[in-house]
Amino acid sequence: MRATKGQKRVVLQDIANETGYTVNTVSRALQNKSDIAKSTCAYIQEVADKMGYVRNNLASSLRSGRSRTIAVIVGEASNPFYATMIDSIHGFAEETGYTVISLCSRDDAKQEQKAIITAISHQVDGILLFPSNYATQTIPLMRQAGIPFVMASRYTEHPDYDYVVCDEETGGYLAGKHLIEAGHRKIAFYYVMEVTYSSEHRTNGLLRATREAGIPDEDVYITHRPDPSQIDAMLKQWKAKGVTGIFAFCDIEAWQLATCIASAGMCDDFALVGFDNIQSVISFPSSLCTIDGQMHALARAAYNILIGRIAGDSTPAKHVVFPVQLVCRGSCGIKK
Repeated sequence: MRATKGQKRVVLQDIANETGYTVNTVSRALQNKSDIAKSTCAYIQEVADKMGYVRNNLASSLRSGRSRTIAVIVGEASNPFYATMIDSIHGFAEETGYTVISLCSRDDAKQEQKAIITAISHQVDGILLFPSNYATQTIPLMRQAGIPFVMASRYTEHPDYDYVVCDEETGGYLAGKHLIEAGHRKIAFYYVMEVTYSSEHRTNGLLRATREAGIPDEDVYITHRPDPSQIDAMLKQWKAKGVTGIFAFCDIEAWQLATCIASAGMCDDFALVGFDNIQSVISFPSSLCTIDGQMHALARAAYNILIGRIAGDSTPAKHVVFPVQLVCRGSCGIKK
């Protein structure tokens, strides 16, 4: 008999009454313990399912001290980069018997603080944090609570914190070099907001490539926090100054900029390179040259470190930097 709306929650005692087994036997059968016959486990689980039994993880966590739940806190859930990361982490969690709670900070200090408090209040065993620009204000919450955490994609400069990132500076360098090899001598770097760790390193990499090629710094136009109503004017200004190549901070910003370029009738005037290689997992109609930062491997490494910390790994902080590579799909405007 399945529980219906308005009925009380089905508990182990209800299943014991229905099957004739003790509560202890029912509990162990539902966990597939080896000392309970497989046929008995199957029977009890079938009855539990028909009765609408749902395991009380909170009660289990209070008994064991573990909830087998982790929280993932990202900056912007609508960004395909974060969506891809969350999806990967859910897959890893399923492999290892963990449940994932996904929370969003919107890159805001108060929202990030609220997300961390929510995660801790739900008795999670650990937190995978894609830190906001204000993470230095919120990380102490996790430290004070004594909860394991790992930073992914970005980091704050603290020797005791675990983090997993990709080589952002080399990524900026490869993006700049790719545009230069495609014939562009005046290049713009476009990003919507200043991002901890990433913006500075990608800028430094781009400048390393342009300086190596003998391009003066005044021919590299670094633009951030643009007023959306001024993007058309910015594009016209770049065109007037001779800019032909654009390195966008990430793929989603590259595609947004490409839409503005098309609306302004300038599709033939600018080449684009992005960052993240979103097209490796999501199809888009507009092909984009990009920097591949190994999203899946990065998420896997961060997850594994967190699970290790939850299990008691007390070795020194792990700082993992994944190599990057350039993926050319033709948006660079290579001149034959």
